[in-house]
Amino acid sequence: LYTKYLKDFTAGDVSLHRDRMLEFVSDLTTQGWLLANFTWDYWYNNSYLVDKPAYIRDASVAQCRLLLTAMTRLEVFSPGVLENMRRQGVLLAIMERLQRLEVITTDKQVAFITR
Repeated sequence: LYTKYLKDFTAGDVSLHRDRMLEFVSDLTTQGWLLANFTWDYWYNNSYLVDKPAYIRDASVAQCRLLLTAMTRLEVFSPGVLENMRRQGVLLAIMERLQRLEVITTDKQVAFITR
């Protein structure tokens, strides 16, 4: 995902086409990045992370997944949330953090860049 969306998430103030953002959400879903057991309380306790992309530098994989899940759910009720997070650098920060962590998913180790 990192390689596929890097150019999109570094586009600055240029708006992404909504279909591209929906493709990103679809990829997150298909590849298992979104949490199935999501609670808004967990989100509220970690929502400070979106205040500054720099806060995400030390986020855990679980926190990154939580942020992605919350943003995609918010997008359903408030279209434009993901675009706003992209413009603020939050989506890029999450992807860079996951890239550095080289996460382990579903019984096999896979570097985030290869997803």
